[in-house]
Amino acid sequence: MWEKEEANCTPEEEEYGDTWDHVAIDPTSNLVVSLEVGERTQEQTRTLVKDAQSRLAPGYLPAIFTDAYESYPQAILEAFDNRYPVPRKGTTGRRPNPKLRCPQGLVYAQVKKHYSGKRVEWTEIRLIFGKGKLEATLTKLGFKQVNTSAVERYNGTSRQRDRRKARKTLAFSKESRYHWWMSWLSTALYNCIVSLPNGSAGVI
Repeated sequence: MWEKEEANCTPEEEEYGDTWDHVAIDPTSNLVVSLEVGERTQEQTRTLVKDAQSRLAPGYLPAIFTDAYESYPQAILEAFDNRYPVPRKGTTGRRPNPKLRCPQGLVYAQVKKHYSGKRVEWTEIRLIFGKGKLEATLTKLGFKQVNTSAVERYNGTSRQRDRRKARKTLAFSKESRYHWWMSWLSTALYNCIVSLPNGSAGVI
């Protein structure tokens, strides 16, 4: 975020307002696989998921856990889609666009936190794709339940390391390019630290 709060911005002030670090993280290694910096939009979500998918081994289908942002299911379908042709009704006219269907083997669930003020009252788990494979996937990952703890840990570490993300400081970002640069630098250092043996924060 920089300069002004999103609620106080006019439509002409595109350079100001909320800015998000959109991250895709491998929960087993805690390495950041993909980073996109910008407004939280459907297009930005699509870019993040597509970039993360491009970095996986060909044909690999991951387990994906996110918050309940509404743009994720469609972005995941588009990135990992199986396209099935739709039969044409009659013998004339344009053929219908193929349907997007989730490929078998892909597991996707959302974590929806319900708040009372600033406190989390309860957490809802929404199973979106691959419901039959979820339990086996959690066992393989060593998880007791669906969670987004890897992303939450990254966000907390990033806010502590990058003071441009703290509004009530002199280092608060007022220009998007500096915010973008520092987000990438912070993420690069984060990946270097978590990749060290035993997670040691030694000399980089």
